Amino acid sequence: MAKERSTPRYIKIAQDVCGKILTGEYPEGTLLKGRSILGASYGVSPETVRKALNILEKEKVVSSKRGVGVFVDSVLHAQEFANKWKAETQIKDKYATLEKLLNEQKDLQAKINEAIDDMKDSFTYQTTEAIKFSQVEVPQNCWLNGKTIGDVYFYNYTEGTIVAVIGSDNIAKTSVGPDYVLHSGDKIVFVSKDSQTYDRVLSFLTYGVMNQGE
Repeated sequence: MAKERSTPRYIKIAQDVCGKILTGEYPEGTLLKGRSILGASYGVSPETVRKALNILEKEKVVSSKRGVGVFVDSVLHAQEFANKWKAETQIKDKYATLEKLLNEQKDLQAKINEAIDDMKDSFTYQTTEAIKFSQVEVPQNCWLNGKTIGDVYFYNYTEGTIVAVIGSDNIAKTSVGPDYVLHSGDKIVFVSKDSQTYDRVLSFLTYGVMNQGE
């Protein structure tokens, strides 16, 4: 699981000072307390406060006067800074959500691979030839959508033996029989009889059964 990234303290302080400017606690022209006093109030070092104020000064929220201190310069720029940070936070949240989904997908794919490997180990054959497992997805608007495996005579036309179907819930259904209904988007896991089986399956899904006279 990805480690959560924490926001540095000086950025949090900059956000807090900006928030107080927007609420009117620090009006424009206000002379902010010294770095040592602000540091004590936030429980951080004066250097951390300096970093926070530097951020706000670069954003033109505050301005410093040598020998005097730091003044609140612009509520408008404070609002712009707050909006920018809000947008950056939303982007980070979206990245975090995407990262979580990708990790879940990775875990799910690992489980699917484990299930397929387990089928390989438990599958019984009467031949010593190498067993080849293949996977293909039923295309959208495929002619066999809603039909059962038995209805379409899958093995008769492809010589591929279906050992599992991975549905829209991403769960591998094993030992599917002739009454199992196929749907567009299903991933069919099958055993190939020979090197041409995969091509026969693709042709079968795409074109269906050609009439003998064609």
